Amino acid sequence: MSNRASHSPAWRERPVLVLPGLIAVVALLVGLALLPHRRAGDEAAAPAAALDHAAALDSAGDAVPPPPSPAVAAADTGSRLPPLPAGAAETELAVGPGQSLYDLLRARGVPHAQIMSLVRTCRPYRNLRRVHRGDRFRAVILDDGTLWRFRFDLADDESYIALQREGDAYRVFELTYPVERRVVGVAGRVGRSLYESLQSRGAPPVLATKLNDILGWEIDFRRDTRPDDHYRLLYEEVRRDGRVIRTGAVLAVTYVNRGRVHSAYRYRTVDGKTGYYDAAGHSLARQLMRAPLEYSRISSPFSLRRFHPVLKKWAPHYGVDYAAPVGTPVWAAGDGTVVEARYSRSNGRFVRIRHTNRSYESYYLHLSRFARGIRKGARVRQGQVIGYVGASGIATGPHLDFRVKKDGRWINPRTMKAPAARPVPPDELARFRATVALYGYSLAALPDEGGPLVLRDGMIPLHSPALPRPPAATLLGGMALLSLNP
Repeated sequence: MSNRASHSPAWRERPVLVLPGLIAVVALLVGLALLPHRRAGDEAAAPAAALDHAAALDSAGDAVPPPPSPAVAAADTGSRLPPLPAGAAETELAVGPGQSLYDLLRARGVPHAQIMSLVRTCRPYRNLRRVHRGDRFRAVILDDGTLWRFRFDLADDESYIALQREGDAYRVFELTYPVERRVVGVAGRVGRSLYESLQSRGAPPVLATKLNDILGWEIDFRRDTRPDDHYRLLYEEVRRDGRVIRTGAVLAVTYVNRGRVHSAYRYRTVDGKTGYYDAAGHSLARQLMRAPLEYSRISSPFSLRRFHPVLKKWAPHYGVDYAAPVGTPVWAAGDGTVVEARYSRSNGRFVRIRHTNRSYESYYLHLSRFARGIRKGARVRQGQVIGYVGASGIATGPHLDFRVKKDGRWINPRTMKAPAARPVPPDELARFRATVALYGYSLAALPDEGGPLVLRDGMIPLHSPALPRPPAATLLGGMALLSLNP
């Protein structure tokens, strides 16, 4: 009896000891769940061992034989496609409630084997086994039921995929619709924010992101902007069938911050490298680009926790997704050597470059194809075309997933620090100054306030009575040859 009594206090204390332990475990689990929500700051580095859908970038673990390289045509309606057979016509197919694409095509007499061949060939671009009500396709079906051609638009509203029957198989064509490019100017006061200022004037807010790409090394747009700051900028507006589908390149900008004028001019050197420079020809870029292509928008930022749109699960995203039309050139972000140029199941065609200082490596995922000469061991220069935007691998639409490692750890490409790049070559300064003169006149001709102004005849600005008419000038550096004189 006494023995039982002597042990009873210990039995009563045990729940008291267990309860704090349970609380500690729950707190630890909650803390771990919340930890991935930390925002990536300047030079944010991700844990080297953390995994995402691109975990196999540094190994051949998910290497698979690549699908055939697609045929790629310039922006047209299909000049590379064969003409329609006599009497054939293209028809639109719309998926109805409870319908599959297989049902649609079989109802029109397309043989089972052809449908299966089409689905297999199209798999790198779209899973045709999973279509939804309202999805639209265009097809050419011959009288004998042959599916002669099949095509569909991609998410960017400018690109489309065509699958052309050749023999017993299908060949893929990556194509873009014809577009119209207009040069547009806008000016104004920043006020509450550059984003809101552009939006209030009817200009695309994505210009704020593009200006940060160009002038972000000179101005901290998160901390240094003031309500009285002023900007003037020229940019391209891309239209299809009379409607704006995306914002093109920024051509020139002046931004007055705290009384100091910052300027940037887009210029293409004789050897084909495009960059932004100040009026003296000094490069505004760094030895690594933040955005190695001309993009439409950022479709997914660098994040330690993102819901993957295809895999349907939460995972880190150690890159920046830049949406752009299929076939858009992708540039080397800096000088270096190609370490890999291959295909993997998740990342599609991708390139990895080890840069000159060896601390940095850059990755370019989901390419449609590689540029000529891009292979393991090839030397590349900043701005050199290394591939073209696509949707290969696990992707919902055409984009570039751009990633950067510093000393073996992923960092945010949009907040990284890097040394300055090369200036305009001395033997091109006269040519560059002619470009600056024309851009400068066009910027000065813009009204101080108001909505975007479409400039007449390409780069020829609306004449302002307050400004003297300039002498004849020639716009060089990659634009069409234009004269300011009537």
